[in-house]
Amino acid sequence: MVRRFFFTHEYRLPKVFLALLVLEFPLTIACLALYGIADPDTYRTKLWQNGADQGFNSSPNEIIYSYANYKPIAVPMVWSSALVQFNIVIAVLSMFLLLVKSTMFVLHSFWPILGVLVSILEVALYAVSIKHQSTPDMTDPAHPSPGLPWYLSKGCMYAAAGNHGFCMQARAVFGVTCAMVALFSVYFIWSVMSMWPTPSERAERDQQYEADIEMKKVNEYSPDSELSREEVWERNRQMFLNLPKTPNTPGFGRQNPMTPRTVAFTQLNGGQAPSQSSTAGPSGGLKFRDQYGEAGVPDGR
Repeated sequence: MVRRFFFTHEYRLPKVFLALLVLEFPLTIACLALYGIADPDTYRTKLWQNGADQGFNSSPNEIIYSYANYKPIAVPMVWSSALVQFNIVIAVLSMFLLLVKSTMFVLHSFWPILGVLVSILEVALYAVSIKHQSTPDMTDPAHPSPGLPWYLSKGCMYAAAGNHGFCMQARAVFGVTCAMVALFSVYFIWSVMSMWPTPSERAERDQQYEADIEMKKVNEYSPDSELSREEVWERNRQMFLNLPKTPNTPGFGRQNPMTPRTVAFTQLNGGQAPSQSSTAGPSGGLKFRDQYGEAGVPDGR
């Protein structure tokens, strides 16, 4: 039996994949909401300043002083607006991919190999977001922050009176990002497991492949394949010469073919063809006219 390498077209236990889609929807909505609230600078600078007041990290004023002294320095990634914009982009992309996956899954066209590629992409994007959200802040040598930002490492007990809610939102952003990485990792594992065919699926595919080969051989077989080009041409010529001639064919004959209409007019004319009758009327007469004439016509007609 021929062994061919192939990827499966269906997920094993489709209900598991459907459950992952159902779970992904609220998490994606949460990402859109939390990332959208943080845009453009709802609480980023406030938490940055709050950490500086507690001595946990650098101060946002140092960036202003550096620009004023023509010594620009890079804004720490954990406090930059680029991170907020990046999170919004990947959240919108995730919602788009979710809609595409759901539609293709319903149409039985979302193969496991596609799930592997999409899962790798989404895991990579959210992993980069986690890395940026946990990068150290070493801008101020006097107040370095080598680990996680203060709202993740120390909690919200150090948040100012008006920043406690913002601190909880920032922690929620990090938590939902980690949840998305875990979810798409499960997607990846399940897609890889479903991508490789089982022995029964491989045997079924081999049988189908062999049947397709036999059908192709039957369809490609032609009696002309055993004849030369000249023999095929001569056979077609003889078939053309032996075709029945039509009335318009030269040499068919001088008489027109007998059609039902010609037969009917011949009977009405007493056996004489219409082409041979005179303009004054049929010479042979009509059957019913002859019978009526023999009986006589009343004088008071």
